Amino acid sequence: MKRTNWINLTTVLGLVVVGACGDRSAQAAEQARNAAAVSNTRTLGSGVTFAMASTENISSRYGKAGDAFSANVVSNVIDGSGRIAIPAGSAVFGTITDVKSASSPNSSGTLTLAVNSITVRGKNYPLDATIDSLATERASQGVTGSDAVKVGVGAAAGAIIGQIIDKNTKGTVIGAAVGAAAGGTYAVLTKDADIRLPAGTHIIVTLRQRLTVSGS
Repeated sequence: MKRTNWINLTTVLGLVVVGACGDRSAQAAEQARNAAAVSNTRTLGSGVTFAMASTENISSRYGKAGDAFSANVVSNVIDGSGRIAIPAGSAVFGTITDVKSASSPNSSGTLTLAVNSITVRGKNYPLDATIDSLATERASQGVTGSDAVKVGVGAAAGAIIGQIIDKNTKGTVIGAAVGAAAGGTYAVLTKDADIRLPAGTHIIVTLRQRLTVSGS
């Protein structure tokens, strides 16, 4: 084989090797980027709960279906590896999906709330969660008081605290207990009562689906 042909063949083989090395380097770099992205995420599983504090007053007397509300996460939410997934102060956004004001002495106000999204480190994520407990005020004819509200503890708790919390396809329903469940005297106090969540109200939410956020 002529010298010129050997030179050409060597050049071609060299280019092939360089190209292969370049492909492997690109693949390695891509794998490194993917690994870094995965290690930089924080995941919270379904069932994780955290507290948020409302940033405004929410009332069944003045609220309307479709009104937005917001809250701030009260304290850092930690993932299974002990890392901060959601920093304290992160903003949560929700909607009043249904509302009924207390229109007569025989009625009580209700609010239906749903949480929609959360902003973590400047990025917004869809949030699938339920409201499971909160503190409310009832406001009626000269009667205002504070009640602890807890989901899933049965009618006995409703009789004691005079509030009912339930869930439907629109969200979490918060309302006053009226009638036999609340007991005779207390029922009188809770009739014609609107539900009010003052700014700063602590609301406990529970994730229904896994939430994965960026750690930076």
